[in-house]
Amino acid sequence: MEDRELIRRIQNGQKEYLNEIAVKYYDDIYYFCCYQTGSRQDAYDLAQDTFLRFIRYAEHYRYQNLKGYLLTIAMNLCRTYIREKASQTADWSATEERLHAKADGMQTENSLILAQALNRLPEIQREAVLLHHFYGYKNREIAHMTGASYAAVKSRVKQGLTKLYQLLNKEDFYEQ
Repeated sequence: MEDRELIRRIQNGQKEYLNEIAVKYYDDIYYFCCYQTGSRQDAYDLAQDTFLRFIRYAEHYRYQNLKGYLLTIAMNLCRTYIREKASQTADWSATEERLHAKADGMQTENSLILAQALNRLPEIQREAVLLHHFYGYKNREIAHMTGASYAAVKSRVKQGLTKLYQLLNKEDFYEQ
């Protein structure tokens, strides 16, 4: 069933369709939160919070792109989480748990290396790179989701990719 129809039914009181939305988009939201936080457990909690927040405000939903809307909620929750975590410990990116590959949840050496490199990017660059290259959003869509200008998003993606390239080509990066 199309997202528009699911939303229409939910807004008409058929709350059982909320589960279909959660099932449809849970993996994308969960992995986005994993990339943002570097922690599978925290990503699980943040993904749950994303859907709880959506459920709470589903009656008022008017956005055209449901997946983008859910990612925006997740992004805001992740930003808050990272700010709070950073205030508790200066080095949140050094958590023991690292990202696991999206494909079948299996961890591969390359995905772990990429996750570690992504975790070393500034938050706004990591966000832009993830939304652009991993989720396929265009810079204008990311600008709308994040509230940044198109030029800022374009710059963040370019700078983030440049830093990723530099990190991944650094010899001592793999020894860390």
